[in-house]
Amino acid sequence: MNQAHSPIIIDNETGFILDETTEEQLADQSAAELFDTEDNAKKTSNVLADFVASYSQHKNTLPLEEWLNQEFANYPDIWVSDAERHETALQVIETIQQANETKVDLYAHLDKGKSRESWLARKIEQGASSAGVVNVGEYARSIDKALETATDEMADMILNNGQDFVISSARQLHGFIAEADLANQFNINATTSGSTLTAEVPSVTTLNSPDIIIKDATGKVLENIQVKLYQPNETGLKALIKNIETHDYGDSTIIVNKEHVEALREKFPDLKISSQYERGGVSMTMDDYEKHKAAQQKAQLEKELKQYDWNDASRMNIAKEIGKKALIGAAFSAGFQGARILGRRVWNNLTGKENQTANEDLKEFFDSSIKNAACVGVQVAVSGALVVAVKSGWIKVLQNTPAGQLANIAYIGLENAKCLIKFANGELTADETLDAMGNTTCCAVGGIYGALQGAALGAEIGALTLNPIGIAIGSFIGAVVGGIAGSAIAEPLYQGGKAIVKTAAKVIQSAYEGTKAMAKNVFNTVTFGLFA
Repeated sequence: MNQAHSPIIIDNETGFILDETTEEQLADQSAAELFDTEDNAKKTSNVLADFVASYSQHKNTLPLEEWLNQEFANYPDIWVSDAERHETALQVIETIQQANETKVDLYAHLDKGKSRESWLARKIEQGASSAGVVNVGEYARSIDKALETATDEMADMILNNGQDFVISSARQLHGFIAEADLANQFNINATTSGSTLTAEVPSVTTLNSPDIIIKDATGKVLENIQVKLYQPNETGLKALIKNIETHDYGDSTIIVNKEHVEALREKFPDLKISSQYERGGVSMTMDDYEKHKAAQQKAQLEKELKQYDWNDASRMNIAKEIGKKALIGAAFSAGFQGARILGRRVWNNLTGKENQTANEDLKEFFDSSIKNAACVGVQVAVSGALVVAVKSGWIKVLQNTPAGQLANIAYIGLENAKCLIKFANGELTADETLDAMGNTTCCAVGGIYGALQGAALGAEIGALTLNPIGIAIGSFIGAVVGGIAGSAIAEPLYQGGKAIVKTAAKVIQSAYEGTKAMAKNVFNTVTFGLFA
């Protein structure tokens, strides 16, 4: 893929774009980066128009699945077999139906005064039970790594630091398990909340050495933690008091069973004693003595090691991170005006601006409420056309992208275009528009939790949030399809995209630590006329 042809200059005070690139230059840039040539963009526009027209012609005579399969058959050279063609048709339809069903579910949830994050958390619960793990692009890979590391570190603790896979016979193994478990809790929670803090169990111990150390991103030790797991009774309390009296723990935080906290604070008022620890919004809590003792017995008697899964991560934190990424993705989508300009220009050149005939099915889609989910057919038609364009080699940047993922790109592009039209017509404010576009991404995300597992799910969701190629192609599709729907749709879409860019720029600016880093790492890499 080509590097952006013209660099973006950002005002460090306002976050607004200061370049003077013309609309024609932005369209040229998008054509080169997304399609290689404008001829490929024209071919893509033509197939979009053909699919939409065919759907409108046959919607009352052919079932959707049969129509799409027949339409795909018009391009015999792109299919390995009839079975692949039919399976692709099913995948496109199921993806669009699922996204619309989740949209209805989401807006019903929001209409009750509940939050998008709580809806996503529920979807994560559903997906975790069926897929076993939740991935969200790069974010998810870091969570997976945290969970993997947690399990590995627990194994190291139990298996004599990994030596010969022999279960430790130590009587105090439950205490070592508690240390590892607390550190793993902290690290998993840090990852899911976006924190750079880490907890580490030192490999070398001395008389008063810490059981856990908390570090910042540079590796600097911020705090020492002592972990004391004793029986939750009077005998355990006496032994714990003796332990503290015979050691010098200084300023360390001492984490103990919740049953011992009050008595120990009375006995040692100058020490920091608790059953919980929190720093920088990241926490860990001592689990029950019985649970750690049971883990010891399972390890020593049943040779069973603890496996960390999504029950050990805060799904609400994950949901909040998804929500943040959805909003940022919406802001990027709002700003990809260059791709919309290209779509507008290509469609006008193909049809003649003055002689365009509006497609009533698409007009109905764009005129409908953002909560509406009754126009599945036209969404399937547009998604099917995108599949053909990619498999025909006209959009090389999406080669080898699964059909379901392409359908989601088309779905988001169409729904976001509808939001921009509502904004241009005064039905939504700028903030409401970006929020609605964030809902669009969340609907697509929520709709695929049960369908994929592991890395496949991470790739799918990653493509729906901050992947600039998918967002830009979606913006192009929205502009072309807006043209097919007629000038009453196409013009507000174009104007809405122009008018919302300042609000979108502010959202993106606030999502990154510094404008300079944002300019270097985001805007100057792949722009597609971003924030023109």
